[in-house]
Parts: sequence; C-alpha cells; structure tokens
Amino acid sequence: MSTKTDGTHPDIPEQKWTNPFPVGHPLEEIFGRRVRNEQDLVVVIDDYHARRGTGKTVAALQLAAGMNQAGTITKANVTTKPEVLRNAYAKLPQRSALVLDEGELGASKYNASSKANSALREIMSIGRVLEKYLIVTMPDRGMLDGDIWKLCDVWISMVEKGRGIVHFLQRNPYSGKIQTKKVGAISFKDIDRSSDLRQVYNALTREKKGHIDGDDATDYLTRSEVDQMLYEQRKDVRQETRNEVITDVYGRLSQLDDDDLSAVNRNSGVSQRLLAEAVGLSQPQIGNIVRGD
Repeated sequence: MSTKTDGTHPDIPEQKWTNPFPVGHPLEEIFGRRVRNEQDLVVVIDDYHARRGTGKTVAALQLAAGMNQAGTITKANVTTKPEVLRNAYAKLPQRSALVLDEGELGASKYNASSKANSALREIMSIGRVLEKYLIVTMPDRGMLDGDIWKLCDVWISMVEKGRGIVHFLQRNPYSGKIQTKKVGAISFKDIDRSSDLRQVYNALTREKKGHIDGDDATDYLTRSEVDQMLYEQRKDVRQETRNEVITDVYGRLSQLDDDDLSAVNRNSGVSQRLLAEAVGLSQPQIGNIVRGD
C-alpha cells in the first residue's frame, strides 16, 4: 500500500464530514483540524458572572448539533448526569457530539461537581481515542479540577444571554500552566420551537427540574434539603458577623486606660463577662471567640 508524502493513503478516501462553522468563525479552524486528525475536542461553556439562565444550554446544543457527524442530536447525546455521559461516550459512534449540561446540578455541598470531575477525568484521560466532541456547561469553570482543565481545548464564557467570548486553551510546556487565548465572540439564537433539537432541549429542562424537585436519584437534593442548606449557610454568616463584632468590641475594651476601665477590668475578665451577658453567651464562649478558637 503506497503512501503520499503527506502521510495519507491514496486508496483510502477521507471519510465525508461537514464543518458547521463558516470561514472566519472562531471555531472553524480548530474543529476542522481535529476532525481531519481524528482527534477529540472538549469545549467548556460557563458564565462570566457565574450565573444561570444565560443560554449555556442553548449554546451547547447548537454547537453539538453542528459538530455531530453521526446523525442528528437526540436525547441519547445529552444529559445532566455524569454517569450517563460516561456510558454514552463509550457507546455512541465515532465523531459523535455529546453534552454534559450543568452536571453539578443539585449535588450536595459535600460532593458538588465531584461526579462530573470524576466522569470527565475518566473520559479525557482514557477515552480520548474514541474521537468524540464533548461540550460541558456549568455556572463557573472553577468547578473543574485543575488536571481536567488542562485537558480541555476551548472555553466559551457567556457574557450576556446568547453571546459568549471564545478562548483557546494552550498549555505552557515549561510552566505547565494553561494560557487562555481570546479568539473572538460567538452568538446563539434561540432554538426553533418546531425543531427536533427543541425537543431535546425540553427533555433536558425536565431532567433538570426533576433534580430540583427531588424526583431523581438519591444523591440529589430535595427542596427541604435545599432549604436546610440555605438556613445553615445564613446561620453561618450571622455567626461569623457576630464573632467579628465581639472581637472588635473586646479589642476596643482592651485598649482603654485603667481610669476608663473602672468596672470593666480586662485583667479580671470583667469585659468578657459583660460581653457574654450582652449577647447571651457564656464567658468561656466569649473567650474562645476573642482567641479565635
């Protein structure tokens, strides 16, 4: 079998494929190069202000629909569940596009985004030879572990609804750090309500709503659990504020002259006792707070 000087075989025609991005589009060159070289592509979409509702899902589905070279995008290509993504990545044909849409959604504060990171780590370190195009959406790219971030190729930060800034991720071989090169902006219109892709979008919406309502797997939060988490977070904030005030007041008392102290004698601990009575805590608790214990 002869080989051309460019490394290709003349009797093996290139598999037909289409580039959804027009000439000059920020993703036109990198996507074409990855397909020609039979390589995968990983795109991360987040929000510049770490918000929700800025069109990340719409953007991800439209990108996937364009890049998918193995038929049309169906519910089998998209999910909010990392474990489902892992299976789909292995089963779908080469040159398929997949979407993990806000895979951290509903996860508890103790394992937030850990499943997404675990699934992505497995896919991106072992399964990259399967030649798939993966799009991951999340409110903040900081939810991705550093080693996974190094394996991503494109970062799109949504600056407003329907508009994102495209960056190429390039690893510095000397420092090992990832450099983000801004290459342009990209816009997304809403998905046509009569299209098949809209049905996929609607299915994703129902899946996300199921997480929020607690109708899905047990590792997601119910509404009551969310309310409890919010209560605990607010309680923590109030407690931190209270401790800061106590420490500040005690510090001011400690700086008073002996004549000013009168009944409030720092050396005998009277100031701590007065503070304890004022805020409804015990004197030992005040002592722990001012010492930072």
